[in-house]
Amino acid sequence: MATARKPTTAGKSTAAPSAAADTGETPAVREKAPTLRIRDLVTKVTEVSGAKKKDVRQIVEATLTVLGDALARGDDMNLPGFGRTRIARTAERDGASHMTLKVRRGPHRPKAEKEPLADEEDDG
Repeated sequence: MATARKPTTAGKSTAAPSAAADTGETPAVREKAPTLRIRDLVTKVTEVSGAKKKDVRQIVEATLTVLGDALARGDDMNLPGFGRTRIARTAERDGASHMTLKVRRGPHRPKAEKEPLADEEDDG
């Protein structure tokens, strides 16, 4: 019994990233993902939180500064919703610090609402 061979393309993967993840293979060519910029992040956080854009911008900038400082110190991070992050490699090139990070993400689990310890009752 003869088996049919799949045609191959030289140096390019035709599999979608999700198909590669299902088989455990790394795709040969990675398509450029969209870049999340600070203005996009501020807009999305504003939409989710309902807070004022000016306030959100200050908080996002402060948060990014704190995260950058943690990376500069070499700290591991465990941030729900983002994942567990550690620095795998660092190198100093062209006056800049280059880091390779490993991020381990589990399924996103929203916080469950806490049930009150007792039923609300009127005191009167």
